[in-house]
Amino acid sequence: MADLLDGIARHLDAQGLLTYDPEGTGGDCFLDDMPSGPNTAVAITSYQAGAEPDSLLPYDEPRIQVRVRDLDPTAARTRCRDIYSELHGLGPVDLPDGTLLILCVALQGGPTAIGKDQNGRAEYVCNFRAEHRTVSAHRG
Repeated sequence: MADLLDGIARHLDAQGLLTYDPEGTGGDCFLDDMPSGPNTAVAITSYQAGAEPDSLLPYDEPRIQVRVRDLDPTAARTRCRDIYSELHGLGPVDLPDGTLLILCVALQGGPTAIGKDQNGRAEYVCNFRAEHRTVSAHRG
């Protein structure tokens, strides 16, 4: 799953929708974590394993969540909407990390407000189903 999240982050970075630093020392995008800073940030996390994978076909369908935070609620909503627009319907495409994304589909009709965090920053989320190729010992 980490490869898929990394690939999604790299793709969104290439589209100019966020700044992803794979080394984790800079940027405003974080994988599987939303740190306390910076004020403007995007977290891409896995939140559900998705459908049961086939034992022979090399495809998985996990669920991922994109969470956007900003002091300005309009900026947070707009950025989340832009990411939603880029990811919904994306595929098939080779992501920059080499992951073959077959299809990414939003699970709701756009960004959803989840309120403000403990520091008063507005947060919005979008959830996705992401089918991708996953080769393993018994699936080729």
